[in-house]
Amino acid sequence: MKNNLMDNLAADYVRTAVAKGVGFREAVFKHAFRNSIIPIATTFGQNLTLVVSGSFLIEVIFDIDGFGLLGFRSIVDRDYPVVMGILFVSALLLLIGNILSDLLVAIIDPRIRFN
Repeated sequence: MKNNLMDNLAADYVRTAVAKGVGFREAVFKHAFRNSIIPIATTFGQNLTLVVSGSFLIEVIFDIDGFGLLGFRSIVDRDYPVVMGILFVSALLLLIGNILSDLLVAIIDPRIRFN
């Protein structure tokens, strides 16, 4: 985000806004910040799946009862209905996360509008 914000601060539209009389702070937050946060909003939904994937690793290593250890033990024990349920929940979280990230991008990016 820092590098993206630095690129946007050097862009022509920020310099034009400041030249037209908009304060620098207002130009940063209303113009550059909104454009810089778009990549973070895009990857927000995929972070939900990273939490589930991380729980598999952490719960197996530290033997903590949870969603990840249940998935690991069901794979090892060949408990196919539980494996399919965990895959379904993981896929559902990915879909919900992608919808949330699309909505966030639509809110943040002024170029995207739903009619």
